[in-house]
Amino acid sequence: MITMDYALALTDAVRFTRDTVWGRCGRWIYLAISTIIFPFMMGYTMEIFRGNPVPPECNNWLRRFIDGIKYLIASFIYAIPVILVLILSMIPIIMEFMNQISNESVDFSLSAFVPYIIPCIAGIIVAFILAIIIAIISIIGIIRMARTNRFIEAFNFRAILNTIRTIGWKVYIIGLVNVWLISFIIGFLLDTLVAVDLTNFFVALFIWPLIIIFESRYLTLLYESSGE
Repeated sequence: MITMDYALALTDAVRFTRDTVWGRCGRWIYLAISTIIFPFMMGYTMEIFRGNPVPPECNNWLRRFIDGIKYLIASFIYAIPVILVLILSMIPIIMEFMNQISNESVDFSLSAFVPYIIPCIAGIIVAFILAIIIAIISIIGIIRMARTNRFIEAFNFRAILNTIRTIGWKVYIIGLVNVWLISFIIGFLLDTLVAVDLTNFFVALFIWPLIIIFESRYLTLLYESSGE
């Protein structure tokens, strides 16, 4: 198991994020726009995953877009099990709702949904747990895809699990919790800011890419702690 200096990794990620946009207004504007045209932002993230300690330039738009589409497709494939669990857990409620609105002779009854509530909640909990497990695995898979330029490597589970074992499951999980918690807090504050006043959206638009860059660089360092 490898010992990772979390504080050093967080400091490096902050420095990397600062160097990406500080004094580079054109790049910052590009990245802000890319959070809306998200395949470009995902493509930029893929470039960060490749491990260059110098922030990537905002060039070669076609490559960025293609990388972003690969990232998007791989993420969707990973999300399929979660989507299926959610759909299956919601089907009874949807069927009951459709049955009631199609039967005009029967008054709409909320009590008819009660037997389906607990299974639905259970399905949501299962989907949430499954989403966490998939995220833990998919992060390494996506980084492998970026580094090898091979889409199939995103699903090379033997190699993915070997990388995590090399890092150490405890080290890896703690590392993920660190960055997820920081990203969640900042993201929550931004969303609250926008909810209070929609004009704050333009402020948030320039901060969202910083969160993405920070998280991407940190995850890259976490991956590299495996020695790969």
